[in-house]
Amino acid sequence: MSNVTSASSIVIEIQNASVQLVRYFPMIMLIFGTFGNILNVLIFTQKSLRSNSCANYFLASTIVDFVSLYFGYITRIFSSYNINPSTSTLAIYCKFRTYFTYVALSMSSWFTVLACCDRFASSSQNVRIRSLSRVKIAKRAVCITVIIVSIIYGEMFYCFETSVLSFNCLPKANACMLFNDFNLLITYSLLPPILMLSVGILTIKNIRLIRRISPTSKATSTRIKIKDRQLMVMLSVQVTCIALLSLPISVQKIYSDLTLTWVKSVERQQIENFLSTLVVLISLMNSSTSFYIYTLTGKVFRKELKRIVFYCLRKPIPLTETTVTGATRYAH
Repeated sequence: MSNVTSASSIVIEIQNASVQLVRYFPMIMLIFGTFGNILNVLIFTQKSLRSNSCANYFLASTIVDFVSLYFGYITRIFSSYNINPSTSTLAIYCKFRTYFTYVALSMSSWFTVLACCDRFASSSQNVRIRSLSRVKIAKRAVCITVIIVSIIYGEMFYCFETSVLSFNCLPKANACMLFNDFNLLITYSLLPPILMLSVGILTIKNIRLIRRISPTSKATSTRIKIKDRQLMVMLSVQVTCIALLSLPISVQKIYSDLTLTWVKSVERQQIENFLSTLVVLISLMNSSTSFYIYTLTGKVFRKELKRIVFYCLRKPIPLTETTVTGATRYAH
């Protein structure tokens, strides 16, 4: 009897922890993410960055971050306060919420991959490869990526259905679950970070090669070394953050698939549901942290941020009336 009571109390504690997590964590990340992404848009649309192809990829990533941020977080906030759609619209709500959350997360990762490829192209000694680092190419690549990722995740409209009792979106069959989990692993949390790391290493090698081949002056060499270090930091921080925040959800999905046929106790099911919610919220942090990563690691980004802040804080100094040797003057 005591064991049953203990297990029941553990289940209740886990349920309470899950409710508190879903209620407050998304709200905090939504506030920070909205603030950061708005500033990202303001910075990447500045005249000094609009003509930069890499900045166009970052801008595209920021836009889809807004989508995943609101479809992923705000819907969970509403659900934690028992604000749910009507039964008649629940199925559509479930499909669109799941689709746009994961499509946007995947697009954001692939836009970062494209930004890394753009840096590699711009640092290449090959003229044809270097010519790929253009705004026109960036816009085409963004459009193609949007189309491909949208088609790949289209299966969610068929595979996912809602539970009227729990208001959760779940795969309708084991085959759908396995395909979706494998798709998530390849297109979101595994392949993009590997490509980012690989292309980043190649970019750093290109920059070091340029420094060895054409050390025109000590100043130029020093400048390249500084840019080399900055690029290495930016790439490593970006890739590390994306990998750390996106990998847990795939690990959880793989574990869930491997233990699909196991008989599990109620306590274990509650723990796994809690961890499942936790890793989803962690993966959604990718939509909230880009501004803070860019600010910490990008000197050009910080420069534009300071310029915007100073512009917003700048106020016209009112004219003051002064009298000098009997004549009235207006001084600023």
